[in-house]
This record gives sequence, structure tokens and C-alpha cells, in this order.
Amino acid sequence: MSDNTRDEIIPPLPPGRWRRIRIRLRRRKIAVALAVVVVIVVAGVVYRVAQPDNACGRSDSGVERIGAECVGITDGSYVFHEIYADVQRKIAEENAAVSGSGRTVTIALLDPMTVDETSANTPEMIRNELEGAYAAQIRINRTAAIGDQRPLVRMVLANWGSHGQQWEPVVERLEGMVDDPEPLVAVAGLRLSTIQTELAAKHLAEHNIPMVSSIATADQLNYGQIRGFIRSAPPNSEYVAALHDYLQSRDELDSAILVYDANSDINDDPGTTSGADLFTRSLRDDFGSRFADVIKFPAQSYVGISGPTAASPSLFTNIVQNICAVKPEVVLYAGRVVDFSNFLESMYARVCPGTPVTVFGASADFGALQLRSHEAKLREKNIRIAYATETDPAGWLRNAPATPPFFREFYDKFGELGFDPAHLDDGGAISTHDALLIAAKAARLSARAHVGQELPRHDDVLNQMLNLNSLDEVPGASGQLSFSFRGADSGNPSNKPIPVIEVPSAAVAQTAEVHLTK
Repeated sequence: MSDNTRDEIIPPLPPGRWRRIRIRLRRRKIAVALAVVVVIVVAGVVYRVAQPDNACGRSDSGVERIGAECVGITDGSYVFHEIYADVQRKIAEENAAVSGSGRTVTIALLDPMTVDETSANTPEMIRNELEGAYAAQIRINRTAAIGDQRPLVRMVLANWGSHGQQWEPVVERLEGMVDDPEPLVAVAGLRLSTIQTELAAKHLAEHNIPMVSSIATADQLNYGQIRGFIRSAPPNSEYVAALHDYLQSRDELDSAILVYDANSDINDDPGTTSGADLFTRSLRDDFGSRFADVIKFPAQSYVGISGPTAASPSLFTNIVQNICAVKPEVVLYAGRVVDFSNFLESMYARVCPGTPVTVFGASADFGALQLRSHEAKLREKNIRIAYATETDPAGWLRNAPATPPFFREFYDKFGELGFDPAHLDDGGAISTHDALLIAAKAARLSARAHVGQELPRHDDVLNQMLNLNSLDEVPGASGQLSFSFRGADSGNPSNKPIPVIEVPSAAVAQTAEVHLTK
């Protein structure tokens, strides 16, 4: 058929027809575009259902957003803070290496992995703690530090929020992990002496899950009060006893005033009757009873920054004015490390710098203050600080009195793993390392006692917690750790050195005295 013939068969379109066709085509394109938009919107809605607004990281990260914080449990793959990224990656890699072995159990590190401006911790403190925990995991799994390498340990990180306010959902998830293929056998960490820690510990105790605290030192947090709760750090009463020994050898120190954190009495939980901060309450009471014969002046209170009240924190001006007015030989500081720098700055600015004064402090993490760097200023302002603490890495490297026999072994491994030795100064890495070692040693005692049983269970491990003594002591970086039934003192480490550090000091190691726990 010729083109001419086709033209005869198909008549030309009438005028205006092309315009109407173009309009219809344009409308179809718009309809298609709208359909695509609808599909995208629907897909987005479906995605948002699958990925809820409260998810942190991937939907299977184990961590969810509650308020402004991401809380929950991770194997290390979800990073809670950018400065933890390196150590969390290492933890995740070690977990992957031991998982699926058929002889692996799980230990949780339960702590405030997130912090805010009112936290008792800093991100650096938590990073140091994680580094100590990882060093322990490597020594447990890959060396003979605590004997036979069975079972292996997988470590999960459990964040209950900056102030522990989300302890309940996190603890309930941990309790549900005891029947996992790599069962949860113990919980370590619990670094803060707060009412939230006490409530969480009692909840875990109801489920027969053993706990090992790193630096919770309030007197009531031990096995004698909460079944299954032991700790690598001594109680406040022992720190105060160490400072009292120091006082007894210095006749010139014959009068004292107590400065304490009012969070000792502020209650942020309607279900309890005690103050929110068990640490400062316990320390205040211990100072008050042990130093009753030298406390000559009314106690002074301030509001610490880590408490639940909206009152202005860390105001020390009036307190320092009263100290200048009554001129005590000793100031007993019953507060947290996080407030001490503000207190010290106020003491530097006091109107009576010519009057010598000694400040007593006590805390497992006092080393975080780096007080040795303040020596010149302290001398200028006639201030001496004597503090009792759990660890003294600077002194132990110089073979100070009662240096723990296994400290150097830990120190060398810490450096081999690529961590900065300066991260040991606040004590958190050492204490957390020891807490993990204690939990793993109890798990291996349980495995040894149940030959033929594939893996120890949490309740089996619980029954071994007070058998960590004699030949089964724990070779901790902070001392040879021993635990046995001792009534109200059960769960506190026996015969552990408590160094009293003096700044400024003429001593090379600055370790003025060493007190051994009962």
C-alpha cells in the first residue's frame, strides 16, 4: 500500500483534536506521577511502622529511645557515644569470636552508658570503664589469668540511662536472657550508689542473678543486704576508717567540720523513703560517727549537680565563708567527685588563705581529679588534701606500699590492647576489670562444680559468689580479692589495700598510708 493510499484511508484529524490529545496525555502523566507519589508515601508509612521513631540504630539494635536517651542492651555494635567507638568495636569483635562455640556464657555490664550535664559520670569515665571491661574479657578468654578457659565470656552492654531511671525495662530484659543459648550468668558494673541501683539489684536478686559492682561503695550495697551482690570496691566505712587512721597519726588535726551533699536526703522516688544518693548519705553518716570526737562545728550542706532537685548546684561560697569563720583543722567532704572541683575553686578563693586546712575525701574514683597537677596552687593556698581511694596506679607503678601483686600484669595487657595508661587514673578501668574477673571466676567455679553440665546457670554461679576465697581468690588488678560469708559484711572484699593519697606530698608515690579492709 502506498503512502498516498494510506492518506486516503485515514482522514486527517479535525482542527483542535491534537490539542485535546495533548491535554489528555498531560493529564495521564500527572495521574501517573500522583500514583508514584502515593506509592512512595505509603512505602514511607510502612517503613515508619517497621522503623519506629524510638529506634536507635537498626531496628534490631536492642536499643530504643526513651526521652532523650538511647537505652537497652547491645553486643557492642550499637555505639552509645562517639568516644566509645573504638572500644565497643573491639568488644563486638571479641563477642563474635566466642559466640557459637558451645561453651560461652554471657555477662552483662549494666551502667549509665549515656551521660548528661547532671550526671555523676563523664563520657571519659565510661570509656575508661569499657576499656577495663574489654581488658578483662580478653584476659578471661585468651589467657590463664583465672585458670581454665571454660566457659568463655560474651559481654553485653546494658544502658539504663544517665541516672538509671530506665532500670526496670532493662533489668527485665536481662532477666529474660538466662535461658538464652549463651545464657546470662551474672551482671557486672552497677557503678553508682543510688536508689536506682539498689532497686535494680533487689529485682535481680529476686531472680537469683548474681551481681558484681565495680565502684558502688554505699555501705548497704552488699551481699549482707542484697543476696548475690558483691563488689570489687570496699564500702564507704572502710574508706572512712582509712582516713581516721591517717588522722590518728597527726596530732595537729584536732578539729573538723562536715560538708555534705543534700542529695543524701532528697527523694526522687515516691516508692522509697531514703534519699536518692546512697553514696553521699552513707559517706556523711560514716564521717559523722567515726569522727564524732573531732567534729566541733555545725555541718554544712550543698546541692550536688547529680541530684534530682532543680535547686542551684555546687554553691560553696557561704560554706567557705563559714570555714574561714570557725577555722577547723579538717574539712570532711562527704560529696561526689563531680562536685569537688567547684568546692576546691571556692577554697582557693577563700578570704583566709593564710590559715592551713586539710580536706579529707573518699571515693573509688577520686583519681579522676588529677590532684597531683594542683600541687603548686594547693601549697600557695595552704590546702592539703588527703583522700582514701580504691586504686593508686601512679603509686603502684613506683612500688608504693601494698602494691597489688597482679597490677603490673594487668597494666601491661591494658597497654598491649592499645589503651592509654592515663585512662587508669580515675580507677574505673581497674575496678570494672576486677568486677568482670570476679563474675567470670565464679562462673568457672560453678562449671568445675558441675562436671558434665554443658554450661553453668545463673543460680549455680550465685551459689559460688562467697566461695571466692583461699585457693579461689580472684587475682584482681586492685588486689587479691577474697569473698566469704561474714554476716553483714558479706560481699565486701577482704584484706584489700586502701591507699590514702596526700597532695601535696614530699613522698615520691604520694601514698601517705595504706589501710587493709577487714
